[in-house]
Amino acid sequence: MSDGDGSLAVYVGEHSCRALDGISRIGAELPVEIVHGTRTSLRRLRAAVRTVPGAVPDAAAADAALQALALPLGVVRDADVLAALLASEAEDLEPGPARSAAQALLEDELRSRRRDALAALEAAAAAGTGAWREGAALLEAWCRTPPSPPVPAAEEVLDRAERKVVRRLETSGGEPSRLHAARKAAKRWRYAAELLAAAPDDAPSHEHIEAARVRAEAMQELLGGVQDLEIAHGLLTELVTAADDGSPARTGLEQLRTRLSARQRELIARAVASS
Repeated sequence: MSDGDGSLAVYVGEHSCRALDGISRIGAELPVEIVHGTRTSLRRLRAAVRTVPGAVPDAAAADAALQALALPLGVVRDADVLAALLASEAEDLEPGPARSAAQALLEDELRSRRRDALAALEAAAAAGTGAWREGAALLEAWCRTPPSPPVPAAEEVLDRAERKVVRRLETSGGEPSRLHAARKAAKRWRYAAELLAAAPDDAPSHEHIEAARVRAEAMQELLGGVQDLEIAHGLLTELVTAADDGSPARTGLEQLRTRLSARQRELIARAVASS
């Protein structure tokens, strides 16, 4: 590792302030972009702690505190992603009673899910558990005076992260649950690359970092698509089971589930082939 010029501290400070602003809005209206931005900043901070654990006194405690903030936000974000995905896919069904009934049912269900997720998020913030308070205090401290991580050996860090993704892909057997584990590794790879890209542009490894960031982002998006479709498939199966036999809603939901299953198979094939 080498000493940085403060660029990584700026990166940590910016994302700490963004995340702090996001959690301060809990209890008021939380639009999709605020939820997404806050959660992404928390992920980037967790990646910074994991990539350069020596930058903070107790990396494990810091990571746990940030995770306590991120988890309930993640449930809201999942509801937002699901709503956008299913609304878009349902629009491509054949127009008619089946599509209209399925769209109406999905709209009600997803609105309810987001409302419940927001209520759980607000309850977590109001409860102010030890982990939540620690996370908020950490953001406030880092927003004012961020730690200044040393710049690690970028190529070693990123190559190791990429190998972990490849191993998980190779042993996944195309199973969505195992691909989800590969997705988590890809996210860590991507955010490590983004952190290291904040180092000076004249760093010798900058070209290597940027190439890794591009590959990691593409892999995360591909595997994220697989996981989003897996969650959507599960919801559709629940709704199909609950719908009346032969009803327009059930017909539309079954058509949508078939469509998404085919899409997921395509993405899984691409993901496995990429390893």
